[in-house]
Amino acid sequence: MKKILVVDSDEQVASILRLKLRQTGFDVVALGNSAEALDAIPQVKPDLIVSEMILPGQDGIDLVKRLKMNPETAHIPFVFLSSSRDVEKKILALSLGAEAVFAKPLFVEDFAESLKEILGGCESKSVPEEDENTLEGDISDISVLNIISIMLENKSSGEVEFFSSADKNGTIFCDNGSIVRVEVAGSGNSDGMEELYKILSWPDGTFSVNYGEVDVERNICIPQKKIIEKSVTWFKEYSEILKNLPPLDTVVYLDFENFVENLNKLPDDIGFVIKNIGEYGSRISEIIDACDGDRKLTAAYLKQLFEFSVLSIENMLNSCKIEVETPEIVEENKNIADIGKKDEEKSPVQKPDEHNEPERKKSGVVVKILVFIAILVAIAIFIYYRGLI
Repeated sequence: MKKILVVDSDEQVASILRLKLRQTGFDVVALGNSAEALDAIPQVKPDLIVSEMILPGQDGIDLVKRLKMNPETAHIPFVFLSSSRDVEKKILALSLGAEAVFAKPLFVEDFAESLKEILGGCESKSVPEEDENTLEGDISDISVLNIISIMLENKSSGEVEFFSSADKNGTIFCDNGSIVRVEVAGSGNSDGMEELYKILSWPDGTFSVNYGEVDVERNICIPQKKIIEKSVTWFKEYSEILKNLPPLDTVVYLDFENFVENLNKLPDDIGFVIKNIGEYGSRISEIIDACDGDRKLTAAYLKQLFEFSVLSIENMLNSCKIEVETPEIVEENKNIADIGKKDEEKSPVQKPDEHNEPERKKSGVVVKILVFIAILVAIAIFIYYRGLI
């Protein structure tokens, strides 16, 4: 007799399902929330789990994430019940490995037949042995923090590889539910927590879990509970700073004039951020990646540069290059033209030389170029003497 675990906080629905499914030949255990289900699964050993999507505490999505991340429960077929019309959640449930999502209210007889078909289909599936200890997914579906928590809860051993959309990759090594090492390719940082913060900051990408024994040199020595606490705190603070910045893919530019005006107000060590802002602008995500240090500090400095208008989303340098005639030059040319007209009326002999007009424009441009070069020299001297280059 196949055993089914029903997880639903509505006692009436759970009782009806338990009664009707037993009448169709199933052994049924009904529980009210995810926590009870996770505790009971090792003893119940269900052949299939039926869960309401909305549950108190951890919802059904969290439950299926934890089950699919655990090699001992990943094989159990999972079916969702839902009274919600949230299509995105249903798509997410299927992408996480759920066999089906059934809408409430149910015709129990038809539902029981569907469960038999799902169980029969799962039994006929042949899973290659090499895939049993491997799990892949998307960071947008299961966050890095979620993955870490599940590995610790399940006391799992193995390597979790992360691949960001910006072609960065890193690995978290777990031994019996303990994080022993974190490394990011090309970083060379010996501090495992700093490496972990980098992976936490990746907004999207994929992950791959390879279960098995690990034998690596430890670079994280603090208690596991402390690792989670520090990670959660860091991620919250980092996310809060990003809320005050434009989107990460925004190209930003350095405003030299405001930079010079606010030199004394900026921190001495902000130079590592300034140096990574290209002449033709850089994306915020590129600046954070290029600094390769404390990403939260880099984001905080970018926020400060925006507050002082040192950074902008407009290229002030190009505006300076394109603007040939300033309002003063335009006014001057207008006055010269008016004088020329009056002189021409009085005496044609006293008409100004037309060849002098381009010379005046040219001299105005030269002055602007000299001022711009002077600003650049001032910035270079400032950076040099504050030890930034």
